[in-house]
Amino acid sequence: MKKLLLLFTIFVFSNSAVFSQENVPYAWLAGTWTGDGFGGTSEEMWSAPSADGTMMGTYRHHKGDGTLNFYEFMVMDSTGLKLKHFNPDMMAWETKEDFVHFKLIEFTENKIILKGLVFEQKSDTEMEIRLDLKNGDKKWTEVFQMTRK
Repeated sequence: MKKLLLLFTIFVFSNSAVFSQENVPYAWLAGTWTGDGFGGTSEEMWSAPSADGTMMGTYRHHKGDGTLNFYEFMVMDSTGLKLKHFNPDMMAWETKEDFVHFKLIEFTENKIILKGLVFEQKSDTEMEIRLDLKNGDKKWTEVFQMTRK
């Protein structure tokens, strides 16, 4: 009886913090995506969710003439998206301690809604990203049409 109780306790506690792709509402993002944006070519790659629901991603942008513009390293979790930017020579835009945080507003079946950023799944192979930007008094939304590779 004690062994059965011990096995049951281990099972409950070991599975309580484990996620599966079915219960991570942003798991559809996993994979490689390419598209447009910022007048050039965008590429994002997202890992499958880990046991705690965290996803790791990278982004790379090439200018219209094909030259590398910048990179991003990203982490998506239940709080939203955190990222750091890097120049082609790997010099970070943000300081060592800083990062950009797009805080979670809502996850739905086909949308990841963050403060200033939305990922919307249009189909199994298409996604639209909308990024709110500001430079001084000028505000605009950059739209990326992405296709799964």
